[in-house]
Amino acid sequence: MPPPAAPAPTADDFDLATLGLDPHAAFDDKLNLYGFADFTYTMIDFRKESAFLTDTRTFGVGNLNLYVSKNLTPKWRTLAEIRFLFSPNASTNPDGTVTNTTALDPANQSRTIEWGGIRIERVYLEYDLHPKLTIRAGHFLSPYGIWNIDHGSPAIIPVQRPYVIGEQFIPEHQTGIEVFGSTHVGTTDVSYHATVSNGRHPAEATQDPDMKLAFGGRLALTTPMFGGTLSVGVSGYMGRMTALATSVLGPPPASADEIAYAADVVWKHGGLLVQGELMGRDLEYLVGRRPLIGAGFAPNGRDLGAYVLTGYRFDRAWNVMPFAMAEYYRPTQRLLFAEMRAGSIGLNFRPAPTIVLKAMATVGETEGSGQYGEIDRLYYYTGQAAWVF
Repeated sequence: MPPPAAPAPTADDFDLATLGLDPHAAFDDKLNLYGFADFTYTMIDFRKESAFLTDTRTFGVGNLNLYVSKNLTPKWRTLAEIRFLFSPNASTNPDGTVTNTTALDPANQSRTIEWGGIRIERVYLEYDLHPKLTIRAGHFLSPYGIWNIDHGSPAIIPVQRPYVIGEQFIPEHQTGIEVFGSTHVGTTDVSYHATVSNGRHPAEATQDPDMKLAFGGRLALTTPMFGGTLSVGVSGYMGRMTALATSVLGPPPASADEIAYAADVVWKHGGLLVQGELMGRDLEYLVGRRPLIGAGFAPNGRDLGAYVLTGYRFDRAWNVMPFAMAEYYRPTQRLLFAEMRAGSIGLNFRPAPTIVLKAMATVGETEGSGQYGEIDRLYYYTGQAAWVF
């Protein structure tokens, strides 16, 4: 028998076709919208306050991220992630001034309104060149560690990522080309990434002022071990870091060559989780391009940081996971502190697959003569509700 004839196109089909949608496609070509958000309460107590840091008691909405994805063909697809912000209203600028975005709202009889901004976390196009090789081009999250790619607050066990992750030894974002894939070797899964990008710059999504490409990569192995599953990864990055020029006719902006390296490990056994990351970065400023930091010039040197986290997920009490985390960070620039150590304990609840509730207490100690070094110790209490939609 001949195959059944395809249904005749309707006016609705023609409208969909203009959007790149095929209602009779053999693959999922729908435009998908999804995202995550979180709400946090923060209480910070400093043992010794200063003019720069004071105790905090506040509620806040931290993230509202929207994802837009679409399969363009069976081998081509695209994704964009946008974070909506209440900032820059009430944010402190580098010169010490505070931004006020209060404006008159013409749609509400010129009553006052405060506007926020948006941040494009990523936007890229992908092509499956081979079942084990995909090419990505655009603005993407750097492939390193555990929580940079899975950066959504519902996926992170503590209320916030470890402090050293936020320091971005490897840039959080890059703009350029990434190739990645995975394969199996016996019972071991092997995944790899390689990147070439504009490097680190405040406007790296649109320009490369130093015209020097940055290169990075990651190799990760996942295999059964010790009765559970062990994942081990190593990542690297090297490029040139260039600051934003303050004036077209002014002195050249600060610039340094940097090499960053990181290792991470995750072991899961039933409800037990143990994970950690160790990373470093070497900075060497170009001649005549060293910035002023405090009372002197920024030094060359090596940043070091690490953390380890362990927890156990129970199948009761909203799938509660008690967890503990230890952190260490030693920066090259000592403007804030010379060394930081912190310890945290907390509870992570999952009352539903799309909802996460967290509570965490942290004690941090700093050494040195910088702003945080003068504080000596802080107590940090946080609670958070994070959800996926």
